[in-house]
Amino acid sequence: MLREARELLRQAEQAVERVKTAGTGGRLRIGYAPSLAEGLMTPAVTNFRQAHPGTQVEMSDLSTGEMLAGLESGKLDVVVSVAEQRQTRGLHWTTLAQMQWRLAVGSRHRLAKPAKVPPAELSGEPLLSFRRQEYPDYWEDVAAWLHQHGLRPRIAGEYDGGNSLLAAVASGLGVALVGTIPAHLVPTGVRLKVLADAPPSVCIAAGRRADRADDKPLAVFLEELRRAAAGMK
Repeated sequence: MLREARELLRQAEQAVERVKTAGTGGRLRIGYAPSLAEGLMTPAVTNFRQAHPGTQVEMSDLSTGEMLAGLESGKLDVVVSVAEQRQTRGLHWTTLAQMQWRLAVGSRHRLAKPAKVPPAELSGEPLLSFRRQEYPDYWEDVAAWLHQHGLRPRIAGEYDGGNSLLAAVASGLGVALVGTIPAHLVPTGVRLKVLADAPPSVCIAAGRRADRADDKPLAVFLEELRRAAAGMK
């Protein structure tokens, strides 16, 4: 009874919010990780606003845990994150792209010239990464790959976003394992190198609550995300 009562209260709160925002055309609350959504958010939001000019769009840069909590509590409508087996949490995921791994190095780094970088070349290199607490999925993938190849690099710095991480790479502070990034978004002074025996690709997906399947504006935004992802291939 307690669980059912909580669900009824949640639905009532959502109904009140829908009434409040009806006069302005509604509201779309998006959670995303910039390191994963590079090249997706801008075209998707721009095209969505053209189709729904009266809808208020709110975008929040969040960690994986914050995005999942926001979806489950109803504080977020959609997120762009790494898709995993989370269907049991009442969420539905729409696949957008498969992210391949690259090694980010400074343009003057010794590894900037080879066409493909073997894992052994990372031995002794200072490694830059995203913050462990905010990007647990990233850390798990990177740590597993490093362990697989017997590598124990020195973590020279942790960063809260892609811009600061790549700026550190460009400054020569170290190298970093990152996902594929559109060429026009790669900073000057950074080279993205193909890794030999790279970690498995990561599925980037848009997540929403399973009970929002009939939400038409949300469906429009998901379609715009799919189009943006297709344009990046």
